[in-house]
Amino acid sequence: MALIISEPQTKKLIDMPMALKVVEEMFRDRGAGKVRSVPRRRLKGSEKQLNMMAAWQAGWDLICLRAYAGASNTITLYDGRSGRIQAIINMGYLSSLRTGAATGVAAKYLAPSNPKTLGVIGPGWQATFQVEAVANTCAIQQVVVFGRTPNKRKDFMKEMSKVVKAEWKEVGSVDEVEAVSDILVVSTDSSTPVADGTSLKDEVLVASIGANAAVKQEVSDGLIRRMDFIVTDDLPTAKGDSGDLIAACQSRITRWEDIVPLEKIVADGVPPPRPKRILFQSNGIADEDLAVGRYVLEQAKKKNVKMKRIAEI
Repeated sequence: MALIISEPQTKKLIDMPMALKVVEEMFRDRGAGKVRSVPRRRLKGSEKQLNMMAAWQAGWDLICLRAYAGASNTITLYDGRSGRIQAIINMGYLSSLRTGAATGVAAKYLAPSNPKTLGVIGPGWQATFQVEAVANTCAIQQVVVFGRTPNKRKDFMKEMSKVVKAEWKEVGSVDEVEAVSDILVVSTDSSTPVADGTSLKDEVLVASIGANAAVKQEVSDGLIRRMDFIVTDDLPTAKGDSGDLIAACQSRITRWEDIVPLEKIVADGVPPPRPKRILFQSNGIADEDLAVGRYVLEQAKKKNVKMKRIAEI
């Protein structure tokens, strides 16, 4: 009997603090060898593209298949022993939640000591989750925002100031954001770099979360050259999808063998002495989908949420 969980239901069953907890635990499980995954693959149709990735966690013996094309965005959870479908879950909300949570976990381990200012480049939908996640893991006192559209960044600040209690400030250039940020989140869908790192502080964490395809780039080769340490959520995925890192490795600015998976940081901590400038490159992986999806499924059962049930598929 497969359960169908809708997007409105997912919003009631998990919040950012819990997403941070389950995503961090998933990275710990990865470090312990309890997770296997398949990086994102893509199949183009006449107009839309199907994106697919998968993960399995040993303790739960659940297989998660994430698939999305256009507005369709789901995970299917399979029993690892019987192969039966346990649930199909709408990921419209959860995919953004877990992406924010991954950055929050990265900030917990990689941010400079006592970070006070969070900078945001690209005040869109995904950035709302990024800000909330970082604010839940670091004692942020100020959020500085840059976006190309003044009305859009004003609306973003108005809404997010209700969620994150801090001093909010908008600025007119990327350089201004870079200059004050202890943590800088770059959250765009750009195909050309929008941040070059020329004005960054001596100690900073830069999180790039929008360049999750080989044709996308958010940060310049120059910014990557200025980094002392580079971390990503999944190396195999980054090799196929991270436009920023692919370009940097092709230019020999860095090497894949020098880029560290986040699970190693969660398991072992940051190598001493702490690197001053760190880049976290987020790609979005099925492990994170499995973490939040499994929690939502368990909560739905525990709370006896009224769900659609399908006997056969």
